[in-house]
Amino acid sequence: MSSIDYLTLNETNSLLNSINDLRDRAIVTLFLDTGLFLNELVDLKIDSIDWDKKILKIAGGRKRDLPLNDQAFEALAKWSKERVDTHTPAFFITTKGKVNPLSARSVDHLIRKYADQAGIKRKVNAQILRNTFAVRFFQEEVSLDKAKAILGINDPQSINKYIQAAKHPPVKPEIPEHVDTRPALSRLISNVFPTKPKQAKKLLEIKGSIVPNPEEVIFGRDGVIEDLKSNLTKGQSVLLIGPLGIGKTHTLKHMAKLLGPNTLYIPSPSPTRNMLDQICDKLNPDWKKQIKSRATTREIAEHIVNTKGGSPPVLIIDNLQNLRVSDVDPFLALIENFTILASTEDTLPKLKQIWWKFKQIELNPLSDHSAKELIHYLTENLSISDYELLETRVMTLSNKLPLAIVDMIHQVSHKPVVNRDSIREVYHEAGIKYRDWTSVIVILWGIAIMFRFLALGTHSFEGYILAGFGMAILAVTRFLLFRMR
Repeated sequence: MSSIDYLTLNETNSLLNSINDLRDRAIVTLFLDTGLFLNELVDLKIDSIDWDKKILKIAGGRKRDLPLNDQAFEALAKWSKERVDTHTPAFFITTKGKVNPLSARSVDHLIRKYADQAGIKRKVNAQILRNTFAVRFFQEEVSLDKAKAILGINDPQSINKYIQAAKHPPVKPEIPEHVDTRPALSRLISNVFPTKPKQAKKLLEIKGSIVPNPEEVIFGRDGVIEDLKSNLTKGQSVLLIGPLGIGKTHTLKHMAKLLGPNTLYIPSPSPTRNMLDQICDKLNPDWKKQIKSRATTREIAEHIVNTKGGSPPVLIIDNLQNLRVSDVDPFLALIENFTILASTEDTLPKLKQIWWKFKQIELNPLSDHSAKELIHYLTENLSISDYELLETRVMTLSNKLPLAIVDMIHQVSHKPVVNRDSIREVYHEAGIKYRDWTSVIVILWGIAIMFRFLALGTHSFEGYILAGFGMAILAVTRFLLFRMR
């Protein structure tokens, strides 16, 4: 069975980032987000898009309606504003010279052009982009009927190729052993005193910074992931606790991918109405027809509880510290009826009745080994003159917080060569420790007040003025220290 060739997520992001032209970006985005055929794209008409329903209507032998996600819809909408009114009904038209419908040959040419600009050396065409969509689509464990309807194919062999590609990424073949032609003495010496090689760094061809996608990679959280899976499988709600930049959001999104489609990721519980609307949409897209139009959050929460069914989704809620005290009761109703994985920066006392419901797991900074793995991953496509210097500086200033590491590598990702001067300019405040001088200033302030009273009692005008100056200096110092933090 022949293998399916498709783009990785980093290649996909690099390809899209290399496109500035609105028309061309809409074309590539449409291939990647809908998986339509090349001839179907060039045959699109100005009336092929239902802007209200966000549906792409495909005509011809594979007639079907394709839903447009937000990214595809936005790309098409931006192109539609730039597209000039013309007699040709084709949606994609030429932008130079006489206006004509865009040909299939032109589309394939622009795909190859942007693939080259993105640093993707292997062949990339419309079929590769369609394959990319199809493989990602099957990774979501969709039904065969839905897949056939979206992709417009019924051939079992083609469907099976995509399924296998989604389940079994290609594995590099083993390297065969070569015959050693050296003399026996030379081989013996090299075995006793082996030469220590310098590991050459093979750069990726992809240009631009590498973003650690939570669906693909996570570093240093193996134990936490296993703990989360174990508790959630038992129906135990779990709360991740950690400061900003510790990797809570990345961990939550990674868990959403691991747990499968019966999950719902919610970026924030505030505003609560939006959170409840997302849960209702997950349970039943037609839920608005079942309750009154101006229902309160309490009424919506009751509707959710009554319609959750026998296998409700795992709710994954980020930034739980944003929950308002007035919305605690609807949330308590959710946690009594759903398994919830949430995160918070701090367990605020005002929400303590919420925290009691969770098993709490604290996220710590990465270990040295995991932090170095993350740095190595992020710098795979960077040419660095002194990697050890960069690694040491990032490890020191990031305090081994994942987000700080990503931010620091991003500071140099645009440079053709990351030299020592560039490395010394990399900075982050995560690893900067501030000393709190408040108590010292308060003590000195008290001494100055006592000195003023003493000067007043002894009728020492000079001492009284001097103590006043001291108090003013202390006040200004405290203000400046506070601003610097």
